[in-house]
Order: sequence, then structure tokens, then C-alpha cells
Amino acid sequence: MSEINEFISLKVVDLISQRLGDAAKYVTVYVSFSDKGVEVEVNVDASVLVDEEYLKKVVDEAADFGVCLADVIKEKGWPLDNKHIEKCWKS
Repeated sequence: MSEINEFISLKVVDLISQRLGDAAKYVTVYVSFSDKGVEVEVNVDASVLVDEEYLKKVVDEAADFGVCLADVIKEKGWPLDNKHIEKCWKS
């Protein structure tokens, strides 16, 4: 499971890097699975130049992206083919 958690975390960090670039100073991603599903928690410390509303939007989008990845992995299996990741980039 840790390999899947690491994969999801890396993809979430990639998304945040694309949206915020160097303005993202510190990013943490927590992925946890339970009987009820998956939870992805994202915390970002960003430059003071980043608008708080935009930062919240990026963090929420990143968490949703992580959950989507977990759902696709559950549906398609692991390892995940890159073509299945595209579904989450588009959502």
C-alpha cells in the first residue's frame, strides 16, 4: 500500500507544482485508506504573493485529484497505466 500512497502523493505534488510553481514552498500530502474509502489531505505553504482563495482552490483540486487516482487504482488495479491517469487530469 505504501507504494500506492507514494505514487498518489508524487502525482499530487506534481499538480501543485504545475499550478503554483516556485510559489509553493512546502507541500505535504497524506494518503490514508480505510473501509470507507480513501482520504487525501494536502497542506501547502506558499509565498505571500499567492492569493489565499487561489491557494485554497489549488489545494482542494489537488486533494480531489488524489482521491480520483485512488479510485482509478481501485477500479483498474496496480500498477496503473498512464492512460488511466488522464481521466483524473481531466476531472
